[in-house]
Amino acid sequence: MKIIAVGDNVADTYIKQKVFFPGGNCVNVAVDAKKAGADVSAYLGMFGDDDRAQHIKQSLTEENVELINCRKVYAPTAQPRVILTDDGDRTFAPGPKNSVMHLLSLRLTPTDFAEIKKFDVVHVGIDSGIENYLDELHHITKVSFDFSDSRNESYFKRVLPFVDYAFFSGSEMSDEQVEGFAKKYLTLGPKVIVITRGAKPAFLLTSQESFYQEPQTVKIVDTMGAGDSFIAGFLVSYLNQNNLQEAALAASKNAAVTCQLSGGFGHQKSF
Repeated sequence: MKIIAVGDNVADTYIKQKVFFPGGNCVNVAVDAKKAGADVSAYLGMFGDDDRAQHIKQSLTEENVELINCRKVYAPTAQPRVILTDDGDRTFAPGPKNSVMHLLSLRLTPTDFAEIKKFDVVHVGIDSGIENYLDELHHITKVSFDFSDSRNESYFKRVLPFVDYAFFSGSEMSDEQVEGFAKKYLTLGPKVIVITRGAKPAFLLTSQESFYQEPQTVKIVDTMGAGDSFIAGFLVSYLNQNNLQEAALAASKNAAVTCQLSGGFGHQKSF
């Protein structure tokens, strides 16, 4: 199974601890997919020209993630500020503006599409900024999309017809709400809809079956990147075996491992 993640990379900046970690949904999914057993995991995105960008690139290389057609931008890396709570959860505050993510959107070229076509699935997300390319991507490979906690129905109608595996965050949702939400948006085209809910069971739905996956019981250090790990674990298992329940369990175990680490996948650096 081969996966490429296209989009965001950031330096998750823990203010109190004065450290930062490589992060961003697409970076995390690429790393976690490789850890979960992907034969090849790759990343395509734009890097800044600062030490944070260099650290992210080095960390990806150390995690055996291939860097494909990445761009260098003369601007700082996005630095979302993270405040860690006593129970390992985290809240975010805006970082400095005028970062790569603030200034530019990734433009895909024919060369990029030729590379992406070599993979079994491309993972993108709401922060990737490549919605205009989803139609073409969907014609050359399977598409995974992380909608995070968006509830924008017009956005869903625009994007979901070109998505095979749709992931949402819904910690505030009841069982009745997640089932209604998933059934409603499955009709727009995805093969699978997954709604993660933090400490509550995740809900997974296809046209043939549905399933609730309980989270694993572990001592939580930091929940940063847990949802991304769930996505990666699910994709690797589901694309290899096409079994919803096995993929849900693999995803849950993958997320649990991440919850026992600091940052999305470690590689702490002081600032």
